[in-house]
Amino acid sequence: MEIDELTLRNIVREEMKSALKEVGLHDDDAGADVRDLRVLLRDWRETKRTIWIMVARWGTMIVLGIISLGAWTKINGGGGGN
Repeated sequence: MEIDELTLRNIVREEMKSALKEVGLHDDDAGADVRDLRVLLRDWRETKRTIWIMVARWGTMIVLGIISLGAWTKINGGGGGN
């Protein structure tokens, strides 16, 4: 069975329309919907990046705080009643 190019194009076009309809991108607002999804995805990625930066900063602050507390305790004799 051999299908000519025009028939194949029509089959593909109809399948594409069906797939777009299944995901809700079949109307005139589909372009705006895709742009909104791209913005949402970009913002989500930026938010994840920002969260990891904050976690790293807080972790650094905690480690430096512990080191500072240890140094302060060592300098002040450890509070052992000296």
